[in-house]
Amino acid sequence: MLMATTNDQWQDQRMQRWCQTLVECGWKVNWVGVDRKRPVPLKSTESIRYDRLRVIPLGGPVFYSIFNIRLFLKAMALPADAFLAVDADTLPALRLASLIRRKPLWFDAHEWFTETPELLHRPFIRNCWRLIIRIFLRGKIHCFTVGHELALRLEQNWGHPFIVLRNMPSNKGLDHDGTDTEFNKPNINLNPIIPGLEGPYLLYQGALNIGRGLESLIEAAALGLPYPLVIAGSGDLQSPLMERIHRYNLSNKVLLLGAQEPEQLRIITSHAFLGFNLLETQSLNYYYSLANKFFDYVQAGVPQVCINFPEYRYYMELYRVGSLIENTEPSVIAQCCHHIVNHKETYKNMQDNCRQAAGLWNWKQESSILQNNLRQLRSTLPKNV
Repeated sequence: MLMATTNDQWQDQRMQRWCQTLVECGWKVNWVGVDRKRPVPLKSTESIRYDRLRVIPLGGPVFYSIFNIRLFLKAMALPADAFLAVDADTLPALRLASLIRRKPLWFDAHEWFTETPELLHRPFIRNCWRLIIRIFLRGKIHCFTVGHELALRLEQNWGHPFIVLRNMPSNKGLDHDGTDTEFNKPNINLNPIIPGLEGPYLLYQGALNIGRGLESLIEAAALGLPYPLVIAGSGDLQSPLMERIHRYNLSNKVLLLGAQEPEQLRIITSHAFLGFNLLETQSLNYYYSLANKFFDYVQAGVPQVCINFPEYRYYMELYRVGSLIENTEPSVIAQCCHHIVNHKETYKNMQDNCRQAAGLWNWKQESSILQNNLRQLRSTLPKNV
């Protein structure tokens, strides 16, 4: 299987889990990504090979054009019995290669690409991507996405049925019945990871991009959050957020850690008092999203403050693993956090609900969908796959 992404491979836990399941099902994987000049802890093995293309520049139309040309050439040259395009920005190259080589193509849409915040006020670029998707998402393609709401909208807009493969984490540390080996949270000295931090903290983990309520979180810290705010991630807003932290004189109240390796991020998450999953309403991609951090917090036993969008509301009705808020106003965020801190029994109930939900909302359960599809695909291929 040859698969391709344009993001940081070592931070893409969804596709790492894809790789894990592919290998468990007997496949060899060649994952082509982009060399973004960052330390990369992922090393190739006999089963998974990581290729990183060096492309200059690292963004904009020239980047996507060069990347797809080079990806197409690789896809034509490397052995592959099937292709997996991840999001619309890898679709042109792998669709062409799949047609020419007469190999199956799978498509995993992490997001509603043309409805992302970055494209909302760029109508020309947005229409270009719509045209690209319309041209290349044709024919027999096996399509996946992260949630039911998004699957419905993508099918309506792109004309293909989408299989839901939710972005659930591995249930490391959980027993078969979902008991609380993961939730005991062993004593780990967090000082090497979060220097100078003492006591409980609130956590945002994920990409630092527009539309994710990050500016509101910092303003909420300026109003007064009950505990320090830790932000673990990287992205376009990293420098503006640092400037905002200094402007509000919040260096002791807001800690910006940058990108973290998955195992280290798991430790940071599991020791947080509360997690944040905040999105703004301008983007339909965000409104219908089902972010992996929602399940990451649950798996770590950490209640969360979550925006009241359709998918999150549905899962909160199944297990109340946090509190829903209607918007990302700083005062609303701060008030919700103080309410949770002051109601210890409610917080304990949320933790218990995380424990129960974690036994169901994990990759071991979810990947059975992918395994069934892989078995069907393999049955149509030569026996030497």
